[in-house]
Amino acid sequence: MRDLLTTGLVLAFIVWLLRRKVSMTAVMPIGAGLLALLYLLPLPRLGQAVWQALAAPKSLEMTATLALTMVMEHILRTTGMLKRMVSSLSTALTDQRVVMAALPAMIGMLPSPGGAVFSAPMVGEAAKGTTISPEQKALINYWYRHIWEYISPLYPGIILAAGLTGLSTQQLFVAHLPFALTVTLGGAWFCFRDIPAAQQTALDEPAGGRLRQFGTFLLMAAPILISLGLVVAFKVSPVVALGGGIVTLFLAHRYRPGQILTTLAASLSAKALLLVAGIMIFQEVLRATGALAGISSFFVASQLPIPLLVALIPFIAGLMTGLTVGYVGITFPLLLPLMGTPTPSLWLEALAFASGFAGVMLSPVHLCFVLTREFFGADTVQVYHRLVAPSLLVLAAALVPWLIYR
Repeated sequence: MRDLLTTGLVLAFIVWLLRRKVSMTAVMPIGAGLLALLYLLPLPRLGQAVWQALAAPKSLEMTATLALTMVMEHILRTTGMLKRMVSSLSTALTDQRVVMAALPAMIGMLPSPGGAVFSAPMVGEAAKGTTISPEQKALINYWYRHIWEYISPLYPGIILAAGLTGLSTQQLFVAHLPFALTVTLGGAWFCFRDIPAAQQTALDEPAGGRLRQFGTFLLMAAPILISLGLVVAFKVSPVVALGGGIVTLFLAHRYRPGQILTTLAASLSAKALLLVAGIMIFQEVLRATGALAGISSFFVASQLPIPLLVALIPFIAGLMTGLTVGYVGITFPLLLPLMGTPTPSLWLEALAFASGFAGVMLSPVHLCFVLTREFFGADTVQVYHRLVAPSLLVLAAALVPWLIYR
């Protein structure tokens, strides 16, 4: 119980600071420091946690991926490729709502922490000429960016869940498919219901013209699509794929050395990179305190109904960490005995995954949420108000695997 109260206090304090307009760059180290203080974490152990958070290969890859994503986005925007990408897709699809959903969904195929930075400007460009609020734009970008994380075997959460449960990624794909479909279809009601019909693109473009426009979109999006293909089909590191795409863009647009340096300086946001470092430090300090393991053990010993435990424990872990691999790695080993032996129940696994991911989507330390909110200048609480109902709708989709696999 102490772990639950302590971490709940820290999370509430983080949300309060955000409501006071304190930058997330400062909030995360403050939250980590408060955790260390409340748990009386020795200074050497705190220093070790900070070092592990900053120097771990995964942290370095995440930071590098985010930096390279910023550079590629800047090149595409300043060369006009981003504008042509959005305008050609808008003409080909003829409906702004579909365009605004398709762009973050496409970027979301790439398991990259910087994807929100990439797709947010696209959503902003596609929304030009509308009266959509910053909070609604943030919701669209954030929501449709996460379709694939429920089902894609490229995402670490699915890989880890399959490894821990012994279930195949194909089984998880089928069991989790109702969640991805609910995100895609059900989410449209919450994301686009307030867009008047007059704000939808309705160009009288012949089929051949639309096909040409789609070809233009593919050409402009080639750096992104090729990077996606390298990561998805050939398991190339996102750092290598994005780095190669950036070099190709520099060559294609004949950038001089001075222009390259200017582009790098203009692209990289120290605030965003420090934000990644702060989130990683918070998560590592949280792990070092043993708080989440204590919360999970407390609930397992509480004798609550199994479905409630399977839903509640991952949700809390997802809320605290903001990472799919965080709640899967921490809670699934504890929940496996409750899911059934020797083979875990697919519906209980799906419930645990969906509930944990609902926590991730509502987490104030979720990197995509923070980057999206800051890009659009959206109010944190208003975005949360828009997130709760569709998140509950996706969680309700757990009834489908329950009916199939119970």
